[in-house]
Amino acid sequence: MDRKSVFRTNLVKRRKALGLTQEQLAARLNVSPQAVSKWENTSYPDCELLPKLAVELDTSLDSLFGVDVVDRDRDIEQLVNDELRAASPEERSEKFMRIMYSALCACNPNSDSVGRLHDSYEHETYAGLKTDRELALSRISPDLRYFCFLEIPDNGVNSYFGDTTNMIRLFNTLADADAISIISYLGASVRNKMFSVEMISERLGIDLVKVQHIIDRMDRFGLVWRVSADIADKSVILYGYTHQIPLTFILVLAKTITNYLQYMDPNVELWMQGAFRRENGAQDEVVPQVPWWGENEL
Repeated sequence: MDRKSVFRTNLVKRRKALGLTQEQLAARLNVSPQAVSKWENTSYPDCELLPKLAVELDTSLDSLFGVDVVDRDRDIEQLVNDELRAASPEERSEKFMRIMYSALCACNPNSDSVGRLHDSYEHETYAGLKTDRELALSRISPDLRYFCFLEIPDNGVNSYFGDTTNMIRLFNTLADADAISIISYLGASVRNKMFSVEMISERLGIDLVKVQHIIDRMDRFGLVWRVSADIADKSVILYGYTHQIPLTFILVLAKTITNYLQYMDPNVELWMQGAFRRENGAQDEVVPQVPWWGENEL
């Protein structure tokens, strides 16, 4: 494809990515819509318009003309910021996942190619990164995509846990199928909607006493918040769901674990020790490796 065709293709692509019509772009540049149409089909803009065109399209002239520029001093954070801000709300999550997937793939020393997220996967597929300094897991199948990253501290993740009593209480709560049903039901609600225990019991067909027990446990974890209301001369406690991000991730990752991560693309493993550390700071012994063949060994 020649340079003119590349420019026209990139101009149309960028204009549409920003949701602009030819008329809207023309108005921003103070030219006629017919001029924009010509740029996209037969001619170039005047040279003095090119910088302004790049500004209005929130891109660079190099990008419009398809020129690959290698600049080691470029501001990566600014580039990512600009790219995501320029994306529409409908496009942002897809673009975010593609950026994160590419970043994960870049940690693979066995590949020099740019990691590009596929549009479809035959199996439920994940990408994984495991080193002595970070962990990352990404589900990359289009029906549900997520990216989780953990920077491992020098003293290991276990130093963060401390008293595990409430962790055990949380897992004991989540071990009840009725608790999962209640969380799913409340999690599907709009913001600031309130629920009574009686209504939850009736809607889900769960015993009232058990619903109250589960809601009380969720209240202690901060998963719901309560208000008191006087309704028909009766004091009633109503509960609102906090839509906690960590809980959503716990449930999604729990499903991931039970599905068995069979397909990985890529699976980068550059670790000698896990994310946990010995309490006394001692290093675990390195597993001895079999020595390589001797020079004259048969």
